[in-house]
Amino acid sequence: MSDVSAPVALPWDVDAVAIAALDILRLDPADDDAQRITDAATTATELVDAHLDYATAPASIPSPVFDAAVNLTVELYRRKDAPFGVTDSWGLDGASIRLSSDVMKGTASMLAPYKARWGIG
Repeated sequence: MSDVSAPVALPWDVDAVAIAALDILRLDPADDDAQRITDAATTATELVDAHLDYATAPASIPSPVFDAAVNLTVELYRRKDAPFGVTDSWGLDGASIRLSSDVMKGTASMLAPYKARWGIG
């Protein structure tokens, strides 16, 4: 059995991810929640790194991978408004909308073409 190396970190600019998320959320960088968004960006980039599972980092981050990290940052930030996974919105049938327990579900299809290793995990 051979040893498998841990995924490497991509050359992220976490501040750029946070700024893009702030832009989507229409929040000022001086907003009280700016630090929460930066923390979410850090978590999002770590989750993307783990999902992509690169053995060696590419020289640059493809645009769809960056966009996936931004979307994931927004998703992580907005989860604070959905205690126990229940949002404050309703479907057409009148039932409340629940968040997926898999935080990566919304970005997995964006990241699939860039996934490096396909092991069991």
